[in-house]
Amino acid sequence: MRWLSRLVTIGVAAAVLAVIVLLIRARIPDLRVGEGFATYARFRDGSRLQVGSPVVIAGIRIGDVTRISIEGRFARIDMRLKDGVELPVDSFVTRRADSLFGDSYIEIIPGAAGAGAGNARLLRSGEPIPHVIEGAATDTVLRNIETALPKVDNALDAVHAFLIDSRQWVQGPMDRRLASASDWLAEGHIEGPLSVTERALERIEGATARAAGVLAGTAPEVNRSLRRADEAIEAARRGIADTQSRLVQAMRDAREGLGAVDPAVAQMAELITAIDRGETDDWRGTLGRLVNDPGLHEDLEDATAAAEEAVHGFNRFRSWLGARVELGAFSHAFRFYATAELRARNDKFYLVELEKSALGGVPQDALTDAAGTAVYTRTQQIRDQLRFTAQFGKQFRFFQVRGGLKDSTFGFGGDALLADGRLRLSADLFGSFQRTPRLKLAASFAVLRSIFVIAGIDDALNAPGYLPIYTGNTSVPVDFREVRYGRDYFIGGALHFNDADLSTLLRVYGALLVGLL
Repeated sequence: MRWLSRLVTIGVAAAVLAVIVLLIRARIPDLRVGEGFATYARFRDGSRLQVGSPVVIAGIRIGDVTRISIEGRFARIDMRLKDGVELPVDSFVTRRADSLFGDSYIEIIPGAAGAGAGNARLLRSGEPIPHVIEGAATDTVLRNIETALPKVDNALDAVHAFLIDSRQWVQGPMDRRLASASDWLAEGHIEGPLSVTERALERIEGATARAAGVLAGTAPEVNRSLRRADEAIEAARRGIADTQSRLVQAMRDAREGLGAVDPAVAQMAELITAIDRGETDDWRGTLGRLVNDPGLHEDLEDATAAAEEAVHGFNRFRSWLGARVELGAFSHAFRFYATAELRARNDKFYLVELEKSALGGVPQDALTDAAGTAVYTRTQQIRDQLRFTAQFGKQFRFFQVRGGLKDSTFGFGGDALLADGRLRLSADLFGSFQRTPRLKLAASFAVLRSIFVIAGIDDALNAPGYLPIYTGNTSVPVDFREVRYGRDYFIGGALHFNDADLSTLLRVYGALLVGLL
């Protein structure tokens, strides 16, 4: 009898367990959404889709993927949607991704009839969705990155070789040229032009005094000259009035000429309308076939969507390219910059900049002595060359700091980004040919989307002055007799192209290229 009681106990436990399982199953919602409306779409790439993947409209799940198969060279995706879903025949379907490496889902974009644009025909159950927007795959983006990395390595190798050649040039030919310049200055090629200039200024001063004496007795002649000038002005006024009347007549004649062009413009409008609607024989030409070819329209849409998603994948870099020009108020020298800011993360970035200006490179000193004397001559030479900036920075909300190379010297700086980036206040501290470092303060304001105006102070910590240029007995232009150094004010302008601008250019010119091909 013991085995009979054990069998009864097992049966009762199994019954209780079955009841519990049925209660739990009754409370679990059914994850399947699709019911009776069936449709399908053909994709060129059906990766990361699987049976049971969601089908959504405007983020709301309305169905599931029921079957994935191959149909020719396309992937056929069968879907079952809720009853009552109304899809116009011009609806679109696309593949979206939950994350970078996650599974994909199907999104349906209803056409014009869903927005209340007339009585367009609705899809019936079993009919396909004809318009498909292909999404960019993650492996395609990764292959593009893999292709671009060798090019970046080659560019870095070229920069490395350039720096090595520059160092060899500085250590070799530059030293010899500095020694030659020192000998040339020691020969006294500048004192002569300075003395000639002093004598010329004395002669100008004497001529000015004599001219003042002559003008003292010429008042009647001046009055007659003023009367003649008054008469000339009156004659100019009459000429302006005549010119105005002739200009009005010319504008009237031009308007009549434009009126004669209106019939030709109307004929051209009728021709274009006929090509667009496929009327008469005009639409049979090359232009008519392109306008009325639906395949070309779909190719353009596919290329535009793929380019847009590819560009959106790199939006997190938030990089920009720009060009800047500055003009010194006292030195009257232009400085030209080519700038690139690369942001690998939201709070870290790299700044690369090339500068070309009359400030030249880093000055070089040389000491020479005369044989048999204790006198030394010090010379300093500054040559025009490109200056290089490469800095790494980090951003803290609206403030960011930078450090690295600045104008081919070590330095650091900071920027305050105000008014959503339209106003930028910058400060840089880096090397100078004086003991006091060079401090540059600047402010830039966006007057348009990509155009900035700039103003600031350069070398703010050093008092201004002039360095004479010794030329010996050789005459030189006035602009090369002295060089200003120290504090200087500047104004300028800049042009920036950010990610949005580059995305727009890629989308527009990419679509044009596809159309031409």
